[in-house]
Amino acid sequence: MSKKKILIVRINAIGDVVMTTIMAQAIKAKHPDYEIHYLTSGYCTDILNPCSFIDKVHLYIDDFEKMASNLRKEKFDILYSLNYSFKNLRLALKIHPEKIIFKSLSLSNVSWVENYFLTAKKGVGDIELPESLILDNNPKDVEFIEQKIKDYPRPYVVISPGKLENQPREGRVWNIQKWLILTEKLKELYGGTVFVVGGEDEKKYHEILKTKGAITYSGDLFISESATLISKANLVISGDSGPIHIASAKNVNSLVLLGSTSPDKIKPYGKKGYYIEPLTKCKYCWKKKCKKLKGKKGYAPCMESITVDMVLDKIKQENLI
Repeated sequence: MSKKKILIVRINAIGDVVMTTIMAQAIKAKHPDYEIHYLTSGYCTDILNPCSFIDKVHLYIDDFEKMASNLRKEKFDILYSLNYSFKNLRLALKIHPEKIIFKSLSLSNVSWVENYFLTAKKGVGDIELPESLILDNNPKDVEFIEQKIKDYPRPYVVISPGKLENQPREGRVWNIQKWLILTEKLKELYGGTVFVVGGEDEKKYHEILKTKGAITYSGDLFISESATLISKANLVISGDSGPIHIASAKNVNSLVLLGSTSPDKIKPYGKKGYYIEPLTKCKYCWKKKCKKLKGKKGYAPCMESITVDMVLDKIKQENLI
């Protein structure tokens, strides 16, 4: 095949963006001379910029016509459009590549990472599926984070509790009281340090974890810095959210607490990805809003069925710390 210039478009959702990197990684491994670009939103560009297998990261901007015009000048051979929306279809057409490839329909027998790989294979047919995801660290972030955490004892556990209020997907959030107990138990059993990561809107919600000795960085770190902190951890624990996929791409033990989403699709990719299943029959409904709650505030029964002991037992059984 002749040298190709490729654009991958995934606008938002950190976890999804991380999972799509399997495409660039696989293509670059087989064809190091191919030029691979990526278009995404601002908060995702920072974690993609250090990746050795992505040649250029473009920022998605509000000025649609200007963005499309600039990208059209790149003269792409292949454009992978990974968001299902009319706006992104319009953007792909305006960029005018030689070929537009849309994300494969979700197949029942493959994970989302594998599905993205199969999408890449539609354009570059001779690629092979990598065994793991890869996210490189920015050297400046490494220096900053190492200095920030150097006085805290190991082992390091990073947790990402998320936030119940204004959470569009109720079946992905574990009870904050259980995070409190887990934090306390982890320090009792393993010593070391528990770090908390999250967004600015989660900062106040996570402050309570300080009462059990956790070091909270929610809202205080850029996403690339949080990703670098994750790369230094012995274990990362989270619901189904971006940090758990970042952990798998950093080759760190990652344990996801599942509720409404299923392991066959979103279990952390690679040999260090683990999960805990809920005990309820209504698990893996994939609904954003829990029908069992019937509009009431509270945690979804699927997530509530996961106990602190279940998490601790899994950590012990798999020797994750």
